Amino acid sequence: MTDRAQTTIDFAIGTSVFLVTVAFVVAFVPGIFQPFADGPQEELAGIDRVADTVVYDLLDDGDGDGSGGATLDRRCTIAFFDADDTDTGCTFDDAAPFAEQVGLSAGHHANVTVVGADDDGTSNPVCSDNTRVYVSDTDDCSTGFALDAGDRLPPNGASVIGRRVVYVDGTTATVIVRMW
Repeated sequence: MTDRAQTTIDFAIGTSVFLVTVAFVVAFVPGIFQPFADGPQEELAGIDRVADTVVYDLLDDGDGDGSGGATLDRRCTIAFFDADDTDTGCTFDDAAPFAEQVGLSAGHHANVTVVGADDDGTSNPVCSDNTRVYVSDTDDCSTGFALDAGDRLPPNGASVIGRRVVYVDGTTATVIVRMW
């Protein structure tokens, strides 16, 4: 009968197999469950839907010229972003909250802001004085109100952004929709 104990090479092989197995589990098991976890895909699809709803459904001028451009109706754009709840005759209910107007479910937050470039190319807010739409010369709207709606942006945290270039009241602007 031979009394043979574990040799150093047996111990090294066993430990190596154990460590490789643990490394495999740590590296690949989280990826197995990732398709079932919430990710940015939901927000990316949602942000495109919200941006398209604002530009092409709620504020579109309805000219149907087929040019593929987004021309916003001046009157409806002003009514959408002003602070009153009057009946506008547009395709949205001005008294409804922004989230309801664009069809966001509970737990989703969004903000829409319209910006444009002034003469020197600086991005400034697009403003309205209830009669016209114009790009501000400064970083705020000293007269009138800025064209923005929805929840205030959080000071930090991740968000997704959708942009649409539009033409409204003689002004080329960018509609920026943020969702978090």
